[in-house]
Amino acid sequence: MPQGPTSSQPPAPAEVSTPLTGPGKVRGALWEGVKQWTSTLSVLALLGMAAVGGRAGHRWLVTTARFGAKEVEVSGLRRTRREEVLTAARITPSRNVLSIDAEATARALEGLPWVEHATVRRRLPGHVEITVEERTAVAILAAGGEYLVAPDGTPFKRVVQGSGDPTDLPVITGLRREAFEHDPESAREGLRDALALLADVAEASGGQRVEEVHRAPTGDLSLVLAGTYVWLGQGPYRAKLSRLRVVLGELRRRGLEASEVHLESDRHPERVTVRPRGA
Repeated sequence: MPQGPTSSQPPAPAEVSTPLTGPGKVRGALWEGVKQWTSTLSVLALLGMAAVGGRAGHRWLVTTARFGAKEVEVSGLRRTRREEVLTAARITPSRNVLSIDAEATARALEGLPWVEHATVRRRLPGHVEITVEERTAVAILAAGGEYLVAPDGTPFKRVVQGSGDPTDLPVITGLRREAFEHDPESAREGLRDALALLADVAEASGGQRVEEVHRAPTGDLSLVLAGTYVWLGQGPYRAKLSRLRVVLGELRRRGLEASEVHLESDRHPERVTVRPRGA
């Protein structure tokens, strides 16, 4: 006969990680978890119920309030509210932890706008641990509305004013919402080009704020940098941005500001044209 715990301090509850889709799997998970927190007699009684009771025993095990989700630990939240997580996971104190499908619950959580990845773990008798990794917004896409954009070029949430959504991010314009419906890969490629430009500009501009990146139907890119309109045209852009850094430095040295800087022209692509502010 299996022996119960002999230590005066009961071991930590065991994690239940396997999907419980039938009486056999419930018995296995139950033995690994329940035997660490209850007496041998109780373990044998519950296992006997599952074995002898068949489907009725299985139904009791996954519905009994004894294994209700009394403790729910949620970590990793920055933008998402705990209440949103519990609602999406459909977890209440009365829900039996053995009835929770960890993988399906994680997928439901990943359907929340800010949640990029989620893991769900259950520990008997009534503990659920939820860990989420949230997305980071790096830009706002203006295309039939304003949408937060992740670093991989995925628009993941419509901006809601007054909700705490960030609104001080660079705005990407020129991409039509219909493009994301009819040719999503091409639209995302254009979005990724704009994000790559943002990363390069941050290095070249000395920390000046990029207010807008615009992609023309021809694929030409331009931007508004600290109030200055900068025309870049076609890539590659790093050499052009190096010239932009030199121009901005010279303007600062002279105490001047530019309203426009053109880094490409059809006749002289190596030249930079500057229009001083107020001219």
